[in-house]
Amino acid sequence: MISKSPTVLLETDTFREAVSKAINAANLTQSAKSQDEWKTVVSQWEAAIALMKTVPSSSPNYIIAQQKIIEYHKNLNYAEKNAVGGK
Repeated sequence: MISKSPTVLLETDTFREAVSKAINAANLTQSAKSQDEWKTVVSQWEAAIALMKTVPSSSPNYIIAQQKIIEYHKNLNYAEKNAVGGK
């Protein structure tokens, strides 16, 4: 029987937390209108990216995490444009 080590569980939690932040950011993007709301969206994407970057190469989610970092950066750039200039 192979048991999961606490490290593996931690890696999975980090990945899930990153996905959760991204979902939150995407939801906020739908309703953001003011610069302050867009700044919140920016911070959520930044948090999601930071968490994805902590997923180690030994994780089964590593390749997905690397793809998500690229995807999230595109969303972050869009949010940053709106945070600076308004919608």
